[in-house]
Amino acid sequence: MENIFLIRPNWPAPSSVVACVTTRRGGYSAAPYDSLNLGDHVGDDPESVQRNRKRLSKILDLPNEPQWLN
Repeated sequence: MENIFLIRPNWPAPSSVVACVTTRRGGYSAAPYDSLNLGDHVGDDPESVQRNRKRLSKILDLPNEPQWLN
């Protein structure tokens, strides 16, 4: 499986504010959502989306569930 690639902002935010943007690499979703689809509102297999979200949360070592945007 490919690694997840993260884009992190270089900004003067407080250390308690963390943000990143993902690319589509490194997930479980099949075409046309391949591969790291994190959106549960676009018609992708819900199990794949949950696996993608769990993988990202584990890689980021998040203390809480992130806020997923639509």
